[in-house]
Amino acid sequence: MAVVPATRRSVAVPQPRRSPVQDPKTQRERRPQLRVVDEPTPRRLNLGVVITLVVGAVFAVLFGVVVFHTVLLQNQQKLDHLNTQVSDAQGEYQSRRLQVAQLEAPQRIIDVATQKLGMVPPDGTTYLTPAAGNGASPNAGANQGDATNTAASSNDEAAAWPLVKPYLGAAP
Repeated sequence: MAVVPATRRSVAVPQPRRSPVQDPKTQRERRPQLRVVDEPTPRRLNLGVVITLVVGAVFAVLFGVVVFHTVLLQNQQKLDHLNTQVSDAQGEYQSRRLQVAQLEAPQRIIDVATQKLGMVPPDGTTYLTPAAGNGASPNAGANQGDATNTAASSNDEAAAWPLVKPYLGAAP
């Protein structure tokens, strides 16, 4: 019978009971060889492995910090570029507003009208206002029959207003 040496991880498995083996020379029962097995000691990590793991972890953390700062700087550059574009657009907007204000200036319009178009300023300005008593009420233009009767009865210019107003549309 062969004896299997005990290892740290071997576990004794119960064997079926056999009849005692006798040694032919001594005619005695032969006992199996027994030996004392030390209790398994807990495995300790090798110092080199621990140092390698710590250095690797530190390297990974530092690499992560570098990547984070790189992404942060790239985004900051994008923001700076966008801020430059916004300030350029605002400057362009202000210059266009100034240009529109200069083109809309009344004096410029008068100069263009007189010099390029050959227009002349009027001698005077006449403002027409409707008289209060000749049917120039807000409801006067609503009924055309009443407006025609009012215009026919009076030759005043204010009496013709209800006839002209429907042709003006939204303009006053």
